Amino acid sequence: MVNSYPPSIELSGVQQEILDLIIQDQRTVQRATEPEQVILLGFKGFSEAQTARELLISEGDVRLIRQRWWDSRKRVHAAEKKLHTVFQNLVSLIFRIPSEQVTSDAIESNATAGGSTPVSSDGNWKINPAARALIEILHHKPKDYGINRSNWTHASLADAFGKVYDRRPSNGTVGRLLRQAGLKWKKSRKVLTSPDPKYRQKVELLLHTLHSLQVDEDLFFIDELGPLQVKRYGGRHYLPKDQTATHPQAQKSRGSITVYGALSALTNQVTWFYGTTKDSMGMIDLAEILFNQNHDKSKIYLTWDAASWHGSDTLLHWVETLNGSDILRGAGPKLELVPLPSSELLS
Repeated sequence: MVNSYPPSIELSGVQQEILDLIIQDQRTVQRATEPEQVILLGFKGFSEAQTARELLISEGDVRLIRQRWWDSRKRVHAAEKKLHTVFQNLVSLIFRIPSEQVTSDAIESNATAGGSTPVSSDGNWKINPAARALIEILHHKPKDYGINRSNWTHASLADAFGKVYDRRPSNGTVGRLLRQAGLKWKKSRKVLTSPDPKYRQKVELLLHTLHSLQVDEDLFFIDELGPLQVKRYGGRHYLPKDQTATHPQAQKSRGSITVYGALSALTNQVTWFYGTTKDSMGMIDLAEILFNQNHDKSKIYLTWDAASWHGSDTLLHWVETLNGSDILRGAGPKLELVPLPSSELLS
C-alpha cells in the first residue's frame, strides 16, 4: 500500500486537546489508546517505524490509522468549525442581556470565553454586562426575586438571573463573573470602637510608652476572666468507639473563681493567679506580685481597660502610697498606669 499522506501530521490546538482527553478517558477505563497516540506521535514527528516501536504495534497498523486520519481531515475540520460556532452561540445565549448593545455582547463573550477583562482608555477595568446584572441583583434581597433565603449564594444569584433574563448561568459562571468584576465573598470584620473623647490621646500614649521602653523597664497588659462557675464542662477524650463521655446539663455550682493575668510586652510571659472576686483588691494583689517579681526594674507600666475597679480611689491611693513610700526609694520599681480608652457607650 502506497502512502498518500504527508510525512508529518498537522493538528490544531483543539484537535490536540480532544485527542489528549480521549486518551485520558480510555486509560481510565483501561481501554486501548493506540489510534489516538499514533496520530499524536505523528504530529510530534515520529516516523511509522518509531511509532510502531513506541506503541508495540505493527508498522502496517500505524500506516492504516494515519491514512484514515488523512482521508477524514475535511470532516474533522468541519466538525471542529461547527463545534467552535456552537460554543460561541452558547456563550452569547447564556450571557446576553436584552438591554445591552451588540458591541457590549461581544466584549462580554470575549471575557467569559477565557479572555482578559477589557481595560478602558483611562486605565479602569470594564465590567461586562452579565456581571453588572449580577451586581444589580446583589443590591436587592433574595425575597424580591421570590427566593426564600436571607442571603445570597452563587446558586440563588443564578436563579434570580434566570428569572430576570430567562437564561440561567451555572453557579461557577456566576462566581467567575463576580471575580472578573473584582468582587469576592468576605466576612464582616469586627472593629474596635470607643466613645471615649480622649481615645486618640490614650492610644498615642500607649504606643509611645511601648516604643520608648528602656532596658530596665517593662509594660504589662492586664485583664481578668470571670467569675467562672466551678463545675464540670465538656471536653475531648480518648475513648473506645462504643463509649461517649457525658456531663450533666443541670449542675449545682461549687463556687466561682476569677483569673487575673498580666502579659509582659518584652518577654511575652504571663503572670496570673486565681481570685474569688473581680474588684480593686484583686488588682492590688496582682500589682503587688508584679512589683515583687521585678525588683531589678526601675519602672513598670500597667495598662488595662476602663473597668470601674481599675480606676477606683482605693487602687489609685494604693499605687500612690507605694510609689511614695520609703521602701520604694531603696529598691523596687515605680508603678505607672497607662489606661486604655473606654469601650462602653456613654449614657
